[in-house]
Amino acid sequence: MAWCVAEQDVVTTSAVCHHPSLLHTARMLYARGVDLVRVEVVPDVPDDIASTARALSERVGPSGAVLTSGGIGPTHDDVTYESLAAAFGAPLELHAPTVDKMRVHYESQGKSLNAARLRMATLPAGCIVHETPGSWVPLVQIQNVFVLPGVPWLYKQMLEANRHLFTGPQLLTRTLYTHSGEGDLAAALTAVAQSHLDVQIGSYPNTERGDKRYTTKLCFDGRDAAALDAAVAATRAAIATFDELPQ
Repeated sequence: MAWCVAEQDVVTTSAVCHHPSLLHTARMLYARGVDLVRVEVVPDVPDDIASTARALSERVGPSGAVLTSGGIGPTHDDVTYESLAAAFGAPLELHAPTVDKMRVHYESQGKSLNAARLRMATLPAGCIVHETPGSWVPLVQIQNVFVLPGVPWLYKQMLEANRHLFTGPQLLTRTLYTHSGEGDLAAALTAVAQSHLDVQIGSYPNTERGDKRYTTKLCFDGRDAAALDAAVAATRAAIATFDELPQ
């Protein structure tokens, strides 16, 4: 189980569903067998970040994960590290290995490692730092909270390099198609769903104009193969369906 927290100045509420980092996170976790159960957007307010992270950390438990995005830069509104340090009762301290990597990076550009940049290496004491090849930016882990940047391309790079940290039981998926509309099949599908609670069943109307190959797509997700087969069989018995789309 995973929760994703994005800071308000990184992704606005109206853009949540289309933000590339969130879309990539959902797809990667799904492929890794991890359920992304919720996305929350919080303002750049330390108390809000701390309380949200602490509550979600407790909610998912030690086997779950909370991913945060944004707020780890050098400016005044980058408050994720200090917020998480407060959330888990840890002091902040310079992380020497990160400082060393930053020094090499910035000196190669003729830039100084000033106080503002050192904020990006001032981490909660006792945290675990996961590395990303080709980048000095640390992926910081505080208990079951993983801190990622707000820049989409860097977020993706770091998440992919550390995808092994997020794993769960394999999620099995089956798909059926039907020429029945959702309003026609709703009662039968509801009965199937209520009798097969270990399987998540979703229905999706075909919104492509001119595509007459199917009217509704039915998706079945579960981790128990026998339960999944039973739900699919029950659906076939109740609704006229087919397995593959004609070419």
